[in-house]
Amino acid sequence: MTGLRFEFMVHPLPETAATKISVLLWLWLLVSAAILPADAQEPDAMTPARFREIVSASGDTVSLMPELGRVPYSTNAVVSNVMTYASGKIFREGMAQTAHTVAGKHIVFTVESKFYHQTMRAIATYDAKAAVLKSYGLYSDQNGRDVVTEATVIYNYTNKTYTMASSYGDFKETTTGTYTDTEETSKTVTYKNGELFMTREVQTHPL
Repeated sequence: MTGLRFEFMVHPLPETAATKISVLLWLWLLVSAAILPADAQEPDAMTPARFREIVSASGDTVSLMPELGRVPYSTNAVVSNVMTYASGKIFREGMAQTAHTVAGKHIVFTVESKFYHQTMRAIATYDAKAAVLKSYGLYSDQNGRDVVTEATVIYNYTNKTYTMASSYGDFKETTTGTYTDTEETSKTVTYKNGELFMTREVQTHPL
């Protein structure tokens, strides 16, 4: 099975400089997201510290909870990422992706970016309170502050499609994707302050 591009759910990179990303993602980053202010976070809220704790945990063999058990992913895959900015500038990169599960509650995606010389990660999990699948990423903003991104993911397992929508800072993103046992494709459209900023097209193939 292919793996949903959670790892690209990262803060879009400006055209002129590579924003320091601690993430994850995208899969596309990417997604209906709300970044909770510190005084609104619940004990189980995904904080930067909790994010790092989960992604640093070793993979295990604990069975995934039923709500995560149908999420398609591959433990090893290759990813083709093409970002087209509103100005017409195009950025392409091929990346290796791995995934492992933690405590039956999380799927951790890791992507190695040679261009940015960074390891990017994202977490897929199930929010029982909201009864939805969510994806989390982590990035550092221009002031060096860690920011957790949160996305809601909706699957149609019959048609093998999914959608994601997020908002963070000045950005809003929507993603549509399809998957089979041998390939996953997705397209993300990103807006900044209501204007088109970039599109991101991703293909993922399991190894």
